[in-house]
Amino acid sequence: MNYFTQFWDEGRDDEYSNWGNSTWYFETNDADEILRQITVYQNGKILKYSEENLEDEFGRLGQHTLTIEDCDGTQISKEEFYKIW
Repeated sequence: MNYFTQFWDEGRDDEYSNWGNSTWYFETNDADEILRQITVYQNGKILKYSEENLEDEFGRLGQHTLTIEDCDGTQISKEEFYKIW
């Protein structure tokens, strides 16, 4: 498994734009498929997606492959990821 984060310095472009900027956390497998995804917004709102919760009214689990290089992210440990999960 791979674990990394990505800071997104742009707000949402919908009615929730007042949530502010966000930090994204990803767990991917060796095929670079996103297994778990967390988004933490500046206002404290946290969204979590996985196979058990693919989508809700705010977003959905990424359906594409993703590497740390694709998003210019920062590697984190499994423990760091699961503290937030």
